[in-house]
Amino acid sequence: MFISYNRAMRRSLLFSGLLVLLPTFGQPQEPLQPGNLPPEIEVPITQMRFDHATRIEGRVLYLDTYDDALWIEWTAVHNGGRWLSVPEERQFVVYPANAEMMAFFKALPKGTMIRMTVQRDRDGKRRVLFLEGT
Repeated sequence: MFISYNRAMRRSLLFSGLLVLLPTFGQPQEPLQPGNLPPEIEVPITQMRFDHATRIEGRVLYLDTYDDALWIEWTAVHNGGRWLSVPEERQFVVYPANAEMMAFFKALPKGTMIRMTVQRDRDGKRRVLFLEGT
């Protein structure tokens, strides 16, 4: 008798706990506003803007032939004195400066490490200004 009473109480408590939590699941949440973003979101976004020419290293993921671009996994950034690892996995697209650079991109096998200087252009695209070692 005592065991079944305990089970009934647990079920009752669980059910009432769910009733308390359910109304919060359906309510819309406030969208994050620029300038109000937590650091774990704001820092990577800021770093990936490339407002200034930035030397980076990345691993080739694949070629986007529709958009004439290259998807890379960003692995390191040069701070002016040395290469620093990028802490999280960040994947993004970069665009070649010209047709010759796109031809070079097409010849790169998946997984190739490349170093380049990237800057956002007036259209907001991350443009490769210079490839190291070519």
